Amino acid sequence: MKHPEEYAQSAEQCLQQAKEHSTDEIRQARLTEAAIWAQLAQAAAAVYASNRREGGERA
Repeated sequence: MKHPEEYAQSAEQCLQQAKEHSTDEIRQARLTEAAIWAQLAQAAAAVYASNRREGGERA
Protein backbone atom coordinates (compact mmCIF):
# COMPACT_ATOMS: atom_id res chain seq x y z
CA MET A 1 0.00 0.00 0.00
CA LYS A 2 1.21 3.49 -0.79
CA HIS A 3 1.59 6.18 1.83
CA PRO A 4 -1.56 8.37 2.16
CA GLU A 5 0.26 11.42 0.76
CA GLU A 6 0.99 9.57 -2.49
CA TYR A 7 -2.71 8.94 -3.05
CA ALA A 8 -3.47 12.56 -2.24
CA GLN A 9 -0.86 13.72 -4.78
CA SER A 10 -2.50 11.55 -7.44
CA ALA A 11 -5.85 13.14 -6.62
CA GLU A 12 -4.34 16.62 -6.95
CA GLN A 13 -2.81 15.71 -10.32
CA CYS A 14 -6.18 14.53 -11.61
CA LEU A 15 -7.83 17.74 -10.46
CA GLN A 16 -5.18 19.76 -12.29
CA GLN A 17 -5.71 17.68 -15.43
CA ALA A 18 -9.46 18.23 -15.15
CA LYS A 19 -8.87 22.00 -15.18
CA GLU A 20 -6.72 21.73 -18.30
CA HIS A 21 -9.16 19.71 -20.45
CA SER A 22 -11.75 21.48 -22.51
CA THR A 23 -14.20 18.64 -23.13
CA ASP A 24 -16.79 17.85 -20.50
CA GLU A 25 -16.35 14.11 -20.94
CA ILE A 26 -12.61 14.16 -20.19
CA ARG A 27 -13.07 16.68 -17.40
CA GLN A 28 -15.70 14.48 -15.76
CA ALA A 29 -13.48 11.41 -16.08
CA ARG A 30 -10.59 13.24 -14.38
CA LEU A 31 -12.86 14.47 -11.58
CA THR A 32 -14.12 10.94 -11.03
CA GLU A 33 -10.55 9.65 -10.95
CA ALA A 34 -9.60 12.38 -8.47
CA ALA A 35 -12.49 11.37 -6.22
CA ILE A 36 -11.33 7.76 -6.27
CA TRP A 37 -7.74 8.75 -5.42
CA ALA A 38 -9.07 10.90 -2.57
CA GLN A 39 -11.04 7.95 -1.19
CA LEU A 40 -7.93 5.77 -1.41
CA ALA A 41 -5.96 8.44 0.45
CA GLN A 42 -8.58 8.53 3.18
CA ALA A 43 -8.61 4.73 3.51
CA ALA A 44 -4.81 4.55 3.55
CA ALA A 45 -4.69 7.23 6.25
CA ALA A 46 -7.14 5.23 8.38
CA VAL A 47 -5.05 2.06 7.99
CA TYR A 48 -1.85 3.99 8.67
CA ALA A 49 -3.31 5.52 11.84
CA SER A 50 -4.63 2.15 13.01
CA ASN A 51 -1.24 0.52 12.46
CA ARG A 52 0.47 3.28 14.42
CA ARG A 53 -1.97 2.86 17.32
CA GLU A 54 -1.46 -0.91 17.36
CA GLY A 55 2.30 -0.44 17.26
CA GLY A 56 2.13 1.97 20.18
CA GLU A 57 0.06 -0.44 22.25
CA ARG A 58 2.61 -3.22 21.76
CA ALA A 59 5.56 -1.09 22.86
